[in-house]
Amino acid sequence: MADDLKLHIKQLFSLCLSAKRAESRTEILDIVRRIAKSYAGLMTYLRNMMLGYENKEVQDLLTNLESMVYSKQVFFHDELKMNTILVNCEQLYDIRYSSNVEEEAIAGFDAEAETLLDQLTGTSTKKLQIISIAGMAGLGKTTLARKLFRDPLIEYMFDIRAWTCVSQVYLKKDLLLGILSSFTNNLTDEIYKMNEEQLGEKLYRRLKDRKYLVVLDDIWDCKAWNDIRMYFPDDKTGSRVLFTSRDIDISLHVQAARSAHVLRLRTQDESWDIFMKKVFRTGICPSDLEEQGKVITQKCEGLPLAIVIAAGLLKNNWSIEWWTQIATSLSSFMVSDPSQYMDSLAFSYNHLPPHLRPCFLYLAAFPEDYEIPVSKLIRLWIAQGFIHQTGSRILEDVAEDILMDLIKRSLVMTPTIRANGQVKTCRIHDILRDFCLRKAKEESFLPNIYTYDKISSMLSYPSELGKLLLEGRSIHIETYKALKILDVVSIPISSFPCEAVQLINLRYLAIQAREGSPLASISNLVYLQTLVILSRKNVMIPKSIWNMVNLRHLYIKSRENLIEQPCFAQLNEKDGCPRVLASLQTLSHVSPRSFTNISLRTPNLRKLGFCGPLISRLGDLEFPSIVSLQHLQKLKLLNTIVFPEATRSCNPLMFPEKLKKVTLSNTGMDWEEMWTFAWLPNLEVLKLKFHACIGERWETGDAEFRRLKFLKLQDLDIREWVSSSDNFPRLQRLIVHRCLKLDSIPSDLGKILTLDVIEVGGCSSSAHESALKIQREQESVGNSFLKGTLLMSWFVHIHLISAPSLMRSQKNRRRLCSSVILMFIGKGVAFKGPGGASDPPNFSLSSVMYGFSFSTMFES
Repeated sequence: MADDLKLHIKQLFSLCLSAKRAESRTEILDIVRRIAKSYAGLMTYLRNMMLGYENKEVQDLLTNLESMVYSKQVFFHDELKMNTILVNCEQLYDIRYSSNVEEEAIAGFDAEAETLLDQLTGTSTKKLQIISIAGMAGLGKTTLARKLFRDPLIEYMFDIRAWTCVSQVYLKKDLLLGILSSFTNNLTDEIYKMNEEQLGEKLYRRLKDRKYLVVLDDIWDCKAWNDIRMYFPDDKTGSRVLFTSRDIDISLHVQAARSAHVLRLRTQDESWDIFMKKVFRTGICPSDLEEQGKVITQKCEGLPLAIVIAAGLLKNNWSIEWWTQIATSLSSFMVSDPSQYMDSLAFSYNHLPPHLRPCFLYLAAFPEDYEIPVSKLIRLWIAQGFIHQTGSRILEDVAEDILMDLIKRSLVMTPTIRANGQVKTCRIHDILRDFCLRKAKEESFLPNIYTYDKISSMLSYPSELGKLLLEGRSIHIETYKALKILDVVSIPISSFPCEAVQLINLRYLAIQAREGSPLASISNLVYLQTLVILSRKNVMIPKSIWNMVNLRHLYIKSRENLIEQPCFAQLNEKDGCPRVLASLQTLSHVSPRSFTNISLRTPNLRKLGFCGPLISRLGDLEFPSIVSLQHLQKLKLLNTIVFPEATRSCNPLMFPEKLKKVTLSNTGMDWEEMWTFAWLPNLEVLKLKFHACIGERWETGDAEFRRLKFLKLQDLDIREWVSSSDNFPRLQRLIVHRCLKLDSIPSDLGKILTLDVIEVGGCSSSAHESALKIQREQESVGNSFLKGTLLMSWFVHIHLISAPSLMRSQKNRRRLCSSVILMFIGKGVAFKGPGGASDPPNFSLSSVMYGFSFSTMFES
């Protein structure tokens, strides 16, 4: 979307510059008319982009932009006016996509990516090959490897893709588990208990006779590869192992087929391109900042990480005085001098506001290259006391803003993004982690803060306590009396540890136990804010929980869990009413039978999940009253009983007015009942999973989901979906996964002006093709917002629009055609069609053995 906005702005600016140079009156008048038309096109684009985000700030920005068209100065390239247009467009774009995180800026990698793609997918040799990307820290090795790993051609040509980080200190078992977890859903306790040899054997069997790509990121020497190479079979299938390493001689030590691909420093033009992408969403720099911006990028000496960190200093401040100060103060990164490099990082750190510094330093508590779940990080920051109340805002919202601030400053990376564009996991670069450790030591930041470490490949905080619990040994309470966080959720133990309730200063407790029900003495933890329990059995939370007035989040990850009702003694001494947990915001996986007056006892809940019998004897959706939960934003309903026929929804007035997210699973509702959710005035996210609705036809009729932005359909038996753009006027993302019977995506949904993404995976070939058809139709009428994503399944559908890098060259098209033919002939599938392997415009492959058809269309 930023590229499209950039084109509109550049076209307008080019015309304005032409007007300034024009000489004759006729020429000027002609250009002025073209400028007016271009300006109108820009305003139409911006108004369409901001649909669903209308507020006073947005309206003021649009009005300000619109008023400029009546100003003659804009037609003659007045720099002040041009810069004002840029700033306003940037502000609008930032409002529209503020919760979305963009991919890492890549510039100058095209030639390297093409070369490495050839090496990874080439068919000249079928032997297992090792390919390596080498270079100094901060050059972008991991960024390039991720670009290749996610390339549609790579996704298509390899049966198995796996990624694991090695790092300087590693455990062989961790490497094997990391590789297995890439293509094995939910590793079981049995797998975690395997020794290295058993894991290696399991990996070998999974890779045997398959074409695989395994990326070993950040490998320091050949020892790590020598430890695990025996588990990589060479069945002449064209498998590849890709290394990233700081050691440029790594390829010599591992007997690679070719020398390492050594990354170079970026050129000045490439550096400037990276810088502009990181600082400006439109990729255009205001003219008054360009000179100082180029001075800053020149001091970074072509090192991408240095450019990104410098950009983070400037992203939220566009004053010429600030840019001049940075350009003057910033030391040259002097790639050959690590102390200068650290000095430059210190400069960036010193310009952080004080409230951001402890949150940033705390990231070093996690292992190198570890991807930190964002929701967990926020709760840990709060538990450590780093987050402070800001007005009436809750701590979690303040913490989320801090994280986004660190991301915008390019100090935190975002390796995993949710389907709705929000950050799922984050991490920091190795160099930044080293800096944080040094700075933490200088500032005595970590003496009372432990770090995460691994015990038998399982993460624990603190590690020594995790080891004691794993071995069943007793805890010396006096040693850990000041401990605020005990996170041993990765370490399986037999029962809830009774000694944990004696650590009275705990703010965060996460455990995994076969018998996960806590003792009544859990209420001793009067400061506890977050309690996470992972168990294989149903958990019973004792009634003493109602005394824990500081509890903010109660996550129970098991089956149907009960919370005991408070006893008479747990009444408020003043008025005799039941004691409430006013701070509780999250309550997950609790049985609807736990309590009936949930609103009275947890009045400030924001997230609630019911798991249990949710269908009445008459076939109606039924759960405790939540209508008075005025702060509730997210509701999950997981039904555990089977009803013989389609069920009915409840009255929409039973839902709180502020409810934004609803997830239904196994509720078995008739599709006609979906109108009740259309009545929810603030519903933005709706997820229908595993038999949430049953029946073959969903006709939305007159129902209007007025504010819905995200719709997900998963594991449903729907066959026909009849809907129009009027039913979902503000929809931004549509995700359809494993709806095997669905014939097609309603074509009229493509007319929704706000729709950014249609993602289809594991569905029928006709459903895939319908999504592509929608995208083609919209692009033919000038709607470039819509992007399609087709997840590969046993149906083969690849399209140029949804996978541009796949067909970037004639060589790739020929390579893919040859590979498809060889792959399917090898599996007993005959090739038919007029095109052959010589770059056909289209061809089809029909199955002889399996009884289903494949169709692949290439368009140039």
